[in-house]
Amino acid sequence: MKTIITHPNFDYLWDKIANDNVGRIIKAKVDFESFADGWPNIFVEKVKEIIEHKDVTYIWDFSNPRDLFFNYALINWVIDYYADKVRVIMPYFPVWTMERIDEKWEVATAKYFADIMSNIPSGRMWKTSIHVFDIHALQERFYFDSTKVNAEMHTAMHLLDEVIKWKVICFPDEWAKKRFGKEFSNYEKILLSKTRNIDERIISIKEWNPEWKDVVLIDDLIQTWWTLIKSTEELRSKWAKSVSAFATHWVFPNDSLSKLLWVVDDLLVTDSIPANITRASDKSNMQVLSLKSDIEKLILNG
Repeated sequence: MKTIITHPNFDYLWDKIANDNVGRIIKAKVDFESFADGWPNIFVEKVKEIIEHKDVTYIWDFSNPRDLFFNYALINWVIDYYADKVRVIMPYFPVWTMERIDEKWEVATAKYFADIMSNIPSGRMWKTSIHVFDIHALQERFYFDSTKVNAEMHTAMHLLDEVIKWKVICFPDEWAKKRFGKEFSNYEKILLSKTRNIDERIISIKEWNPEWKDVVLIDDLIQTWWTLIKSTEELRSKWAKSVSAFATHWVFPNDSLSKLLWVVDDLLVTDSIPANITRASDKSNMQVLSLKSDIEKLILNG
């Protein structure tokens, strides 16, 4: 019997996994409360039965930075109560934009976040493992201290196979093509490029022709909407039949979702950020692809 602890935002995922694995996994009952000053007041029931000497998976949501200490404290608590093995599934690595430093005085938050995670102790029998989907830059994996934790990278790109039949894959830049080109070896591909003319950024088609084709733009993480909208406009100007867009992690700040839904034919995201499920509930051209099967395999086979 394996134990799962889910951040409240991921409870829906537990429900799906539990329905398919009756008798194989159990969910720890956790009271996620706060004191009047806002600091965590957490209580876990039946610790001896479900934590001590058990294989424990913690699925957390870090789309809100205020949850950092909340989650970190609970994971350390699980280890302090003699879990044999702890598996931390963090689908979305929230500080992906700071994997590179362009100015001398910028703060390398991606590195410091990995430092915090690397200080999670080992379980009673095995080293703690941390699982992330489609991290923005592969070198970020090496920000984690491998002498302390096992950091494992996974991809959600395969989820597109069932929903983009006959579409042409479009990479927004060389970096995306290099990262994910092998995942789409059987698809026709278009490559865009970004150039700068004084203060103006220009997007153009570098390889292949979108004319009368159904195109899907793909990327791992999208924070803003400018590149996607300009890319869509460029593809339509070259007579693309339709333009859809997919990103594993989509943050949608500053009402960017409403802007994007007006521009693209279909918007495809994953539930790595659980809030996207609610966002998509009343949107006819937005679809959420679930990481449930991938996370389930990590729990049962990891």
